[in-house]
Amino acid sequence: MSKTLLSTQDRKLLLETKRAMEEVLESQEILADRELMRSIKRSKQDLKAGRTVDWEQLKRELRSKNKL
Repeated sequence: MSKTLLSTQDRKLLLETKRAMEEVLESQEILADRELMRSIKRSKQDLKAGRTVDWEQLKRELRSKNKL
């Protein structure tokens, strides 16, 4: 009979913790990337100002330029 160090519940908790830590590290990388943060800020300003294109309209424009 073999014993396990961790129960199924313990392993599940460790995997969930690992995923959460990966998400925190990824968020930290994004926040540390100044150019990416500037881009996100510009995008938010574009949304607020109404400088957006409908998805279907974007597809039509890309097709007309042979880029899709």
